[in-house]
Amino acid sequence: MKFKVKGNEFSNILNTVIKGFNSKEDNSYVAFELGKDELIVTSRSRSSFFKGELKAHSIELDPEEPTVYHVDGVKLKQLISILPSAPVDVSFEINDSTRSFTIRTVASKYKLPVLSQTPLAPVPKVEEYITVDANELMTVIKDLIKIVSTDPSTQEHQISCMHFNINEELVKLSATDSYALGSKKIECSKINLENKKDVLIRHSEVNLLSSTFSTGETLTIVGSDTMFGYIDENNTLSLVGVINMEPLDTRQIEAITQKDNVVVVDKDELKSAIEIVDKLSPKDETIDIDFTEEDVLRVSNRYGDYIDVNVTEGELNSPGTASFATSVILKAINPANNGPLRLELGDLTDGSPGVVRIVSLQADGSDDDKTSLLATRMVG
Repeated sequence: MKFKVKGNEFSNILNTVIKGFNSKEDNSYVAFELGKDELIVTSRSRSSFFKGELKAHSIELDPEEPTVYHVDGVKLKQLISILPSAPVDVSFEINDSTRSFTIRTVASKYKLPVLSQTPLAPVPKVEEYITVDANELMTVIKDLIKIVSTDPSTQEHQISCMHFNINEELVKLSATDSYALGSKKIECSKINLENKKDVLIRHSEVNLLSSTFSTGETLTIVGSDTMFGYIDENNTLSLVGVINMEPLDTRQIEAITQKDNVVVVDKDELKSAIEIVDKLSPKDETIDIDFTEEDVLRVSNRYGDYIDVNVTEGELNSPGTASFATSVILKAINPANNGPLRLELGDLTDGSPGVVRIVSLQADGSDDDKTSLLATRMVG
């Protein structure tokens, strides 16, 4: 068997499909399948399935030769960064006397071992639900994934998952670790969606779906009872397993938010102050934010270091100090739009537990009603 592919096309497909290979699983594989004029690359693990295809040319194939080969996924991962990503020919060759592909470029030659042949898993049957802007979806995923719990003890719980609520016109993504809560909505276009869909994806699988796309690219969101993912504009299929659990009802958490104390500050100024003060307190991740002056917030640690953040609008009816775990407040701030944001808190005079609502503001100063962000306060 001999064939050639373009380096840029092979690189684009492989960078996505290789995500489905898990070297820690015995049954995980990457396979090459040569068609009439295309190379199909698939990968499979217990919780994922990825498939892409690209044009192949200069094909030489004996009638009795196999057209499917399982290849060494570990070696293939190493080759991804070495093989050319330019539109130049990359040639592949294998014969009966070898147990590896010989891969050649103009200036190099590599060996890709072939593994024992096992039947290819069938392509999962999925339905096309909606289309979304690729970069909008990826931006939201990358922000909210930081909220989801990665604690090993929570891996069979909803707080280790991201929740996708899919409707005809909007997709709502939600994440919580039970201390911070974030949700964002993005617009979509319906393809075939009879009823709304609620899908839970564990954080490790959400990471597999995270990728980079060019401006203006569209993704087709697809799924079934057991798999969920998308088809990109290269017709590459990316699927991960879903978790068979009901999504968390976060209405009780959202209902306890109050507006006794309200301030508007710049997101980057507040975030920078929290990060700097936290670095000066390496053994304690607690930060205190003083809501006592209507024109300034004081962000401090337990060592006495502080930074003042300017307040552009403020109304304090029950002022005091709110304490947070640094990781919790930063997780909740990150998904907000750049620029001003509004912090809303309840009574700070009695030390009772509560939350801060972080209201993301739009360029015209209006509330971004597609974003909801909360962080719990520490007591004591």
